[in-house]
Amino acid sequence: SQRVVDVVREALYVFGEALSATGDAFEMVGFSSVRRHNVRLQHLKAFDETWDSAARDRVGAIKPGYYTRMGAAMRHAAHYLGARPADKKLMLILTDGMPSDVDAHDERLLIEDARQAVKELDQKGIFTYCISLDPKADEYVSDIFGSSWQVLDRIERLPEQLPLLYLSLTR
Repeated sequence: SQRVVDVVREALYVFGEALSATGDAFEMVGFSSVRRHNVRLQHLKAFDETWDSAARDRVGAIKPGYYTRMGAAMRHAAHYLGARPADKKLMLILTDGMPSDVDAHDERLLIEDARQAVKELDQKGIFTYCISLDPKADEYVSDIFGSSWQVLDRIERLPEQLPLLYLSLTR
């Protein structure tokens, strides 16, 4: 009965608290797009920022966006992650749908672009993992992320699953 954006907000709150408690440096970024030249990143918490009321307020203010040009968003986010000194660099992608945009008439092109972005990030030492809330994700998500993904069939489990997944990927 909850909206997807409300569950995502709750999960990001729980995840932020969990990451803050571990002492691991993390950044939270949201994204949406309207055509390929207008991919918007929404910085919710920067690496060098503490998980505080300002970051929580930005998470609380997220709203559903436009389209999902995933490859471009991952490349933009990788710019920040790639500059970080770290032994492990993990980019978790939380999505509720397949790559799409208003100017992409062939959905396969955006799937292939996202797959290419994953390859580029891997070459830079950035491991990507996708959590999809899309019940149809089985049709395309492995094409993008190989075996590094999971679909949550019950979105209400996201707040408990996100921190557990992070621990399994980083420890």
